[in-house]
Amino acid sequence: MSWTESLGQKLSAYAETEFDYIETSDINDAAKIGPGNTGLYMEATVIYFEIRNESYILKEHGRRKMAKAYSMVGEILTAIAQQAGAFVNSYSPHAYLVVYPGKENFKQVVTSAMNITYALTEAYHHQFSFLPGFEFAMGMDHGHILGTMVKSDNGQSHLTWFGSCIHKAIRICAESARPFYLGVSGSIYHNLGEDMRTTQRRILGIKKSVDIWTKITYQYENVKKHLYQTNHKISLDEA
Repeated sequence: MSWTESLGQKLSAYAETEFDYIETSDINDAAKIGPGNTGLYMEATVIYFEIRNESYILKEHGRRKMAKAYSMVGEILTAIAQQAGAFVNSYSPHAYLVVYPGKENFKQVVTSAMNITYALTEAYHHQFSFLPGFEFAMGMDHGHILGTMVKSDNGQSHLTWFGSCIHKAIRICAESARPFYLGVSGSIYHNLGEDMRTTQRRILGIKKSVDIWTKITYQYENVKKHLYQTNHKISLDEA
């Protein structure tokens, strides 16, 4: 059988069978699925993390420093995500997808995002001194996602995720830039408690509650929507 015939048979097998999935909130269940017409389905809150100036870094600092920075970011995201039972997937050469399985666990996920901001801008900022001008942003949304296993010729497998909330998180991230590191959808913001919307600051010697979010309007799928941005940080000691 030629390779073209073999490929045709594989594609026919995909096309003629229904896509099946395991509904779960445990990423470890991915071990139960194999390559083919099967996947993993879960409700989750997602953070799309993007290194905003990849082309600048490549031009000014080269591929090796970009690869080193990408790996270092992955270590930070994974360490913080694991504290909340979340997991990290490489999404592109300059982006990661951080997935927090479960229902509306918004306070926990927003706290993690603010931990990430703190880690990159304060706690471990000096480790990135080899890369002046490093910029990042995050977008966040909630919904249902479907992951399917993709297997390469070398036997390595990885999950690729699909879901409208991922695309919305990417769109929100595109609106976020310094001084704002994090943007969240309106549905997430409106389900946050007062403790995640405000902080206490002294203004003219008087302690006042101050809103830490900025509301902006943007277009998503030709519809005018609102998102909320912040540069607020939460220390890793408070995680």
